[in-house]
Amino acid sequence: MKKAHFLASIILVNVILVSCSKEETYVEDELNAVYATTSSANKYSELIQDRSVNLDLSVNDFAFYDDLSRAVAPSECSTTDFDAAINETIAENLDQLGAEFYSVYSDINFYMSLVDTSPQYFGENGRYTNLMKKRVRENEKFWDMPNEVAVKGQHNSNFENESLLRETLPFLYGPTADIDALIAEISAINEESTFLIENPFVSFDGFAINIDNFFGKGQGDIIVISDGIVSVMEKAGIDADIVWTGILAHEWGHQIQFNNTWGYPTEAGNIPEATRSTELEADFFAAYFMTHKRGATYNWKRVEAFFDLFFNIGDCGFEADGHHGTPLQRMDAAHRGYLLAQSAQKKGHILSPEAVHNAFVAELPTIVE
Repeated sequence: MKKAHFLASIILVNVILVSCSKEETYVEDELNAVYATTSSANKYSELIQDRSVNLDLSVNDFAFYDDLSRAVAPSECSTTDFDAAINETIAENLDQLGAEFYSVYSDINFYMSLVDTSPQYFGENGRYTNLMKKRVRENEKFWDMPNEVAVKGQHNSNFENESLLRETLPFLYGPTADIDALIAEISAINEESTFLIENPFVSFDGFAINIDNFFGKGQGDIIVISDGIVSVMEKAGIDADIVWTGILAHEWGHQIQFNNTWGYPTEAGNIPEATRSTELEADFFAAYFMTHKRGATYNWKRVEAFFDLFFNIGDCGFEADGHHGTPLQRMDAAHRGYLLAQSAQKKGHILSPEAVHNAFVAELPTIVE
C-alpha cells in the first residue's frame, strides 16, 4: 500500500502548522491546552478504545539513490497566509470535544473517503463537481492514464451518513465492534460539539494512495480532495478553481510516481529528504500539466495565482518525515515545471512522465539550494 499526502489530516499536531518563528502561537499548543482542561474525556472514551485494525500506510515506497546526496538542512523559511488562515479557521469554534476527538474524526473521515463508492461530488452541494470531472478527464488524456484513478471528495457531512459509517467503522475498530454503540457515540458528539462537523478543518485531506484492492471493490489508485482544504485556501486568498485544479494535478503526480520505480539524489535513510524530493516533483509535474497548452492551459495571470498556492503549502519542518519543502522551494519547483512546459520546441508536444522526471532530477539540486 502506497500513500502520499498533500496536507494530511494529521498536520494539526505535526509539521505544517509548526511555525518557524518562536513568537508565533502554535495551534498544537492551543489544542493541547484545551485538551488538558477537558472534563468530558471519559464520557466518550469508548470511541477511541480497542482499535484493532491498523493498516500499513507507508510513506512513498520508492527506491532512492545513495550517492549525490544532501541532507535536508534549514533554509530560508517563514509562515505564510495559509498558516494564518488555518489558525483563524480553527479558532473560530474550537471546543473541548473538538480538541479531544479531532484526530479520531480525522482517521474516520480518511477511511470513509476510501470506502465510499457512491457517486462523488466536490464542494458544498457539488458546486465544483463539473470542474473536477473536466480536470480528471484532462489528466487522464494528458498522462495517458484512462480510467486508472478514482477521484473522490471528502466532506464533513460524512459523519451524518449512517450507512457510510456502518461500512467504515469495522475497518477501524474490528469486525466484532458494537457499531450501533459507536454510531450513537458519534451522533452524541456531533450534537454537543460546535467544531467536529462544522469546522472546515475536520475534512482537510488531500492525498493520493494505492491500496491494491484492499477493500475488495476494485479500487486501486485513489485521489481524495476535501472541501475543507479548499475553503481554507480560499480564505488565504486563492481562487477555488486553482485550488481544486492544483491539488488534483499534484496528487496525480504522486500517482505517476506510484507507477514508476524512480530514484532521486537522496541520502540513504533520510526520510525527510526523500519525502521532500517526491513532493517537490509532484509540484513540478502539476505545474507542467497546468500550464501546458494541452493541459489545463492557464494563462500567466492564473499561473501567478497557482504559484501563490504552492508557496502557501510549503512547510519548515526540516526534520519531519512528512517534510514537503519550504514555501520558496515549492514555489521554485512549480516555476521550473512551468518553464519546462513553455520551453518545448513543439508547443503541443507532451513529454513522457519519464522525461519530465529526468528534467526534475536535473533541477532538484538547484531547487533545494
